[in-house]
Amino acid sequence: MEPQKITTTQIQSIEASELLTRFDKLDNRLNQLQETVKPRPETHLLTRQEVAKWLDISLPTLHAWTKNSILQAYRIGNKVRYKKNEVLASLQTISHK
Repeated sequence: MEPQKITTTQIQSIEASELLTRFDKLDNRLNQLQETVKPRPETHLLTRQEVAKWLDISLPTLHAWTKNSILQAYRIGNKVRYKKNEVLASLQTISHK
């Protein structure tokens, strides 16, 4: 039986085995980063009518809540919109003592 030949390949004076090791380390690091980076949640915009209906309040009440900074509104051109996640966050729990 003839002995096997072992050949080494170098790319810019880096052996192939070292290059593969570096790629494995890079791949592991990329996987770690993907686990830690979370995509930003999509911001869903609601109209005044949608927010008022959703909260079961009138448009004048919604306007008062916006004016008193209970809810944050955003103007886009001549339209007023509310971010759904901020409307949810503004809801507070009332504890009975």
